[in-house]
Amino acid sequence: MEQHIAIDETVELSEFQTGDKANLILYLNDSEMNRNTLRVPFPYTQKDADDWMALVEKNRSDYGAVINWAVRHREAGVIGGIGAFMKNGIAGHSDEIGYWMAAPFRGKGIMTRVLERYTEHLFASRPPLIRIEAWVFEHNRASIRVLEKVGFRQEGFARNMYIKNGKPLDAYLLGKAPG
Repeated sequence: MEQHIAIDETVELSEFQTGDKANLILYLNDSEMNRNTLRVPFPYTQKDADDWMALVEKNRSDYGAVINWAVRHREAGVIGGIGAFMKNGIAGHSDEIGYWMAAPFRGKGIMTRVLERYTEHLFASRPPLIRIEAWVFEHNRASIRVLEKVGFRQEGFARNMYIKNGKPLDAYLLGKAPG
């Protein structure tokens, strides 16, 4: 049975579907997306979309739950994604999240609503979970603002935390507890 999490009258979280590949290729081939994400390949190809769908299915099979959610617009289809990294397994007390939003839909408050509802869902569906964290590149101020709007707090700053395209990048750690 396919799962859904309502966000508002036009957006919901749902499972990724094979038919979503065209939107993944369209929206993930974005230089700003590339600049602000660590693991999304660029350029994003059909093979990358196929690999993603295989990972989504593997995660669902391994954990017995939807781990990677599509942000689905009623008319436009998939416009983003959000998911947990499962760093400590399904029964762990903490986890990290990652997310992305397609360029035409940024700055409209959609990801703020998605993050708020998604974190509520994580805390409710995984009772041992008492901490959600997100690492954000220092230059990605928009993502930091979105996280702070839904109750994440800056907890740390790490110099040279990541290497992307051969260059070190600094990052902020933001965390949220239930309630």
